[in-house]
Amino acid sequence: MKKMNTVLLALIAALAIVVASSEAFAQHKDGQKKTAMSGMQPEMSEMMQSSHHQLMMAYMQSMSEFARTLHDQAVKAAPLDVEFARAAVAELRHNLDAAESLHQKHMGMMNAETQSKMKAMMEKMDKDRTMVKDQVAALETDVQMDKPDSKQVASHANALLKQLGMMTSMGSDKPAKKKTPMKVKM
Repeated sequence: MKKMNTVLLALIAALAIVVASSEAFAQHKDGQKKTAMSGMQPEMSEMMQSSHHQLMMAYMQSMSEFARTLHDQAVKAAPLDVEFARAAVAELRHNLDAAESLHQKHMGMMNAETQSKMKAMMEKMDKDRTMVKDQVAALETDVQMDKPDSKQVASHANALLKQLGMMTSMGSDKPAKKKTPMKVKM
């Protein structure tokens, strides 16, 4: 019994050390992130409040809803309605083009100093936007067939949903809403 108590105390002590060190590491990591962001905090805050950013977020939310609806229809047992799929993908393209136009306008309004401070973030955003463009292009190709492959459409719509979800949660202090895309059975 005494050995058991000693072992139990040792395990509790080890667990306490692990928990304390992981919390310290998390706080240190958050501190590093805040320090890196502090150089551009006023610019970020201003950008997040701009009408351009708000409209861009609305376009992304709209794209998410169209992609989710397309995905949901593609995973049903019934064959995918071609006209529906083409209309949904056309709306995805419309929103993407409008968001791109808005992005270009917004970038043109930024001064060189702000662009320089935000260079790393902008490069990440460019990669993310390229991935979204690629997924929309893949969906456009998918729905041009007389009988689109539902699994392929579902897969591309799911990938688009994931990418849009990651993009909308970037830079947010609050966690992204848990609207997890469905997994596609293949």
